[in-house]
Amino acid sequence: MRRFSSSFLRSLRTSAAFTVCLALLTSPLQAIVDDAHSAALEGAMEQVAEGFKIRQEYWKGTIKPGEQKLVKHQLFKGNQVWFWLGTSTEAEVKLEIDVFDAKGVKVSAAKRSGSDFAAVHVDPKKTGTYYVVFRIVGKTKDDIDWALVYGWK
Repeated sequence: MRRFSSSFLRSLRTSAAFTVCLALLTSPLQAIVDDAHSAALEGAMEQVAEGFKIRQEYWKGTIKPGEQKLVKHQLFKGNQVWFWLGTSTEAEVKLEIDVFDAKGVKVSAAKRSGSDFAAVHVDPKKTGTYYVVFRIVGKTKDDIDWALVYGWK
């Protein structure tokens, strides 16, 4: 029978204790799904097939039904841009979205919508600050989550 030295056994116990403590202190990896973001991305599939590139960054939050939100964004002349607004609410809602230039003039071109997203296309005539304005109207009193994604070509 093979015998281990006491220093080896102490080292083994210390390593085992460290491993157990580490396992208890670290939380398991959790996947987080943002359904509003997913809805916006699903709404973008048609334009992605047409060559639009989706930015990884996006805006998100909650909104009360009927309340209006504004997102300020820099757009560049020569780029066509789509903004997709998505929500994960199961309540019956209507999503409204438009884009305005710095002077408050509506510059939205085409629009698309589905049950959980609305999209607007912009072809800015000059580089500058633009405002994406949206609201979600629905038959719910709860706050509604939203995500706003954009892409260009």
